[in-house]
Amino acid sequence: MCKVTRGCSLKLTIHRATKKDLPGLVALEKISFKEETFHKKQLTYLLFKAHSHVLVTSTDNILIGSIIVLLRRNIGNARIYSLNVHPEYRRKGIASMLMDSSEKLLREKGFRNITLEVGVDNKPAKSLYYSKGFVMDKILKGYYKDGGDAYHLIKKL
Repeated sequence: MCKVTRGCSLKLTIHRATKKDLPGLVALEKISFKEETFHKKQLTYLLFKAHSHVLVTSTDNILIGSIIVLLRRNIGNARIYSLNVHPEYRRKGIASMLMDSSEKLLREKGFRNITLEVGVDNKPAKSLYYSKGFVMDKILKGYYKDGGDAYHLIKKL
């Protein structure tokens, strides 16, 4: 496998998630996270009732990545609520591609800022977010269920 670049043999598609993607999203959650996973009911809400956009990426009809962005139109802010790539496909540029696609949509819709939270010890994720222009604006003590701290990051669009 390779990074997602020209000449790469990994054929990916990105699209807005639909009801048809729900089983794949649930499976991806179970594979990717040990704690703080979304259940089917939560994902259904995020897909169909929340003010959000959900993008998914797949290869060979297998869902391998997703991004869930919550939208606050009245103040022009968006929040990356979840960014998820199947463990076998990580470090290949897929998360970056999902973020770029989401940011493009947000800019087109007039959003001004995008935020997210990341565990202080999650070096790969922090590296990605900083490379995308996010900056830390505060530390969130005890943010996670296990008591772990998080950084709150922001980016101007």
